[in-house]
Amino acid sequence: MPKTNEIGRPGKSRSWLFNYFGAGLIWGSSFFFIEFANSSLPPIGVAFWRCLFGSLTLLAIVLWRKIDLRRDGKMLALSFVVGLFNTAIPFVLFAYGEHHVSSAFAGMANAITPVATVIALLTVFRGEKVSKNQLIGLGVGVLGVITLIGAWQGIETDSWLAVGAVVLAASCYGFGGPFIRRFIEPLGHPLEVAAFGQITGATILLAPLYFSGELITAPLTSQSIGAVVILGVFGTGIAYTLYYPLLRQVGSAVSSSVTLITPLVAVTLGVVILGEQLKWYEPVGGVIILLGAAIAQGLFRKRKSLAM
Repeated sequence: MPKTNEIGRPGKSRSWLFNYFGAGLIWGSSFFFIEFANSSLPPIGVAFWRCLFGSLTLLAIVLWRKIDLRRDGKMLALSFVVGLFNTAIPFVLFAYGEHHVSSAFAGMANAITPVATVIALLTVFRGEKVSKNQLIGLGVGVLGVITLIGAWQGIETDSWLAVGAVVLAASCYGFGGPFIRRFIEPLGHPLEVAAFGQITGATILLAPLYFSGELITAPLTSQSIGAVVILGVFGTGIAYTLYYPLLRQVGSAVSSSVTLITPLVAVTLGVVILGEQLKWYEPVGGVIILLGAAIAQGLFRKRKSLAM
């Protein structure tokens, strides 16, 4: 049989840089579209429809590529676990957070993910020794978060939960990557199937919560509908066809650093198109977080090329 690459087709493996920058650009713009989806839908609604359109996109890809969806009880159970912590919870938290903080702020806070990934690798998914770079990076990352939220002058009361929500959401992503690499990849399912299982699991978990509550918060508009469709098809479906191969190509530590790109995209769209105003310490904090993540991941060390 011919050797298949990470996207299920025979031939040479796609460059990890394509997956890396593609996922970063798509996820960076997601914060922009969440702002429009929030205008008509509650946070759980934004997450549910995003997951539903994402799962349908992934199902279409699986069927188009004629990938076998074999039965696997363990895979099914793990799909719900990773769907909950790596998709459902962070999607709801980011949507909730953007009701109170700017899309640019949420995008910058998402840069916490690589730092959280290092914490996960050193604790829950312990597979490497604590290095000096990692300790320094974590410390710098924490300083960046403190700067980003302007902790020295306090935060408005109604923003505390929002800030906590986006920080927790990014932290969930940090633990999700190592979980996928440790428990799901060894099962040997095609990456499209693993992604489909994760997003479908999240959709099923969100459905009863969404349909038992408020379905819309304001009349649906072409902007809100278009935004949630884009979030689902591209920000969830297509993005995960890039992220899962990236995990296999370079590992969870490096792949999580894709969030070093998302703040740049999120801030640019938020400020230029949405007209959001940044306080001086927010971009400064974002840069410090990025620096901490880069140090913790050892990106300043000389390393062999990861290209495949």
